Amino acid sequence: MSQKPEDRTPLCIAPFVSLAVWADGESVICCEDKGPQAGRLGLVDDMSGLVNSEKMRIARRQFLRGEVPAGCRACLDEATRQPTVHTYYQEKFNWRDVAEAYDETTGDVSRTQYLLIALSNLCTYSCRMCFDKLSTRLNSDRHRMLGVEPVGYRRNDIDKVISFIRANPIRIVTFHGGNPINEPRFLDVLNELSDDVSVEIISNGSTLTSGKVDIRPYLSRFGHVHFNISLDGTRRTTEYVRMHSDFDDVFRHFTEIKSLPNTTVNLHNTITNLNLFDLPAYYTMALSGKFADADSISSYIATVPAVHRISTLPPELRQLARERIEGFLHGLGDAGGTTPKDAYDYKANNARAYARNVLHRIDSVPYSPLLFAEFLDLTRRTDAFYGVDPLPEYSDYLAPDAPGASGTSASGSSGPPRASSSPSSASQPVAPDAVAAKGVVVSHPAPEPAEGLQVLAGPCPYVGQRFFRVSECIYAWNAAYFQNCTAVTVRIQLNPDAGITPATMAALRTTWETGIENKWSNHFVCAGPYGSSTITVDVQWVTSSPHHVVRVRQGPAQSNMTTWDTSDTGDVAAHEFGHMLGNPDEYTDANCPSRNPVNTGTVMDNNTGPALQRHVNRICVSAPLAAEVFSIGLDLI
Repeated sequence: MSQKPEDRTPLCIAPFVSLAVWADGESVICCEDKGPQAGRLGLVDDMSGLVNSEKMRIARRQFLRGEVPAGCRACLDEATRQPTVHTYYQEKFNWRDVAEAYDETTGDVSRTQYLLIALSNLCTYSCRMCFDKLSTRLNSDRHRMLGVEPVGYRRNDIDKVISFIRANPIRIVTFHGGNPINEPRFLDVLNELSDDVSVEIISNGSTLTSGKVDIRPYLSRFGHVHFNISLDGTRRTTEYVRMHSDFDDVFRHFTEIKSLPNTTVNLHNTITNLNLFDLPAYYTMALSGKFADADSISSYIATVPAVHRISTLPPELRQLARERIEGFLHGLGDAGGTTPKDAYDYKANNARAYARNVLHRIDSVPYSPLLFAEFLDLTRRTDAFYGVDPLPEYSDYLAPDAPGASGTSASGSSGPPRASSSPSSASQPVAPDAVAAKGVVVSHPAPEPAEGLQVLAGPCPYVGQRFFRVSECIYAWNAAYFQNCTAVTVRIQLNPDAGITPATMAALRTTWETGIENKWSNHFVCAGPYGSSTITVDVQWVTSSPHHVVRVRQGPAQSNMTTWDTSDTGDVAAHEFGHMLGNPDEYTDANCPSRNPVNTGTVMDNNTGPALQRHVNRICVSAPLAAEVFSIGLDLI
């Protein structure tokens, strides 16, 4: 007779207790699962369809048989050398407490205790080792820098998330992203959790406000809140790896979080070939320096993208990394598995384990000159795009005349030998002020592009369709247009009432198009760190696939965005067109006594007035807009 499930302990408990969903809606066993997806949130009616997908059922049976799913092998292997996500599950969940929820016949589980969820991909950082689907800012930058496909703002179905929370005995929720706090509906989900839920937030430390609302008062009711703040090195390295970041802002938010009585803070770094040399200084900072108040630390050695693996390094750089890390371990001392007495000991033990695992991984694969050359090329292009100097360990390799700049030298070496005077990570210079430039409405000199690098003259904030809901006072409508960088196209379908002749419509189209484009086109600029671009507007009269459908009736009559009349002038059409771009009215309205601004004298007030820069600033934002995110507008990006 076979054993009952409760009499066997699975190798990993993750698929029995949890559900993990990425920013693009993809569901996996846990955040470390490298296998195929278990499903997508947007393709199921209920999140239980992801919990009990075929992949999840198969993984449960494999773990109970002592087998390891292919996507989980790396994590379980790493767990023999350092703490991993597998360790987290082992510490947080007891198999006997959850076994009864598992149906061995079907492979299903009836309830979920742990939800790891990305609400959207909103993020204000461009971390070099990150992925386009996880950050609106990164994708926007890479679209301009490398020509990658624009992703734009993507939000998961938050109503499904809320329904799932209500239907399950959730004990722990981990919010990741993007940066979850940037998502304006973050508090909607937070407010659905019961007081006894443990809330974990994986954040870049850039903000403590969601939709301009301070989240700290909303966290006070929970028994325990745990922040994981991503920090990839000391100041110079962090601001180099995590573009648009501000080290001092992160520290300020870290200090504010630490002051909350129910909150603990973990510092997490992703180890790549970019911050590898700074690792000793980073761990020292977390143990006894600026961030010594952190309750714990964790590290992850990146395996993708391949160009950022620590094993991409040539022999001389591998040796330099080993020397620094071995020196750090020698100075820290070998605790030899002693029981930690306090937070310092706990962090020190983890730092030892992570550092030793790095030493193990540096030489894990043979050196590939081609992969290192690819890394140098990407780094060179990225540095040129942001106008920053390379990290000192790579400065010789990235020099214009470096023999390794385009691959291997004639002798087959990877590039110049490391300079004996390379500064240590602890003494790296502070990043130039230009690196910290934020916002697309502040002009800065454009950096000189590297040879062969195509850099757009303007900021090219977004390419694609924009559709978002706008509400003001008692009114609500849909704004929509196509945007190619700063060229805006609006397709309008005019449906005339019976009796309006083709000749009349032809004259009206000319009048209205001229009025709209004279008012809105070639008057305004999106200015940013990489130059300026003039906003142009193109009105297209179409009979299919419109952004907006407008009824045309005999006038004179009262017009609105979707109903015009034959007496309307070009100024009236320009006013209604302003609504199509997302602008509310600015005239006095008894139905809206609190309207602000009002009586402005602009096109949105009296038709004949001018449009202003503020009426088009949303075009300069680098992520597609929804009604909820427009409130953060340029403050977000």
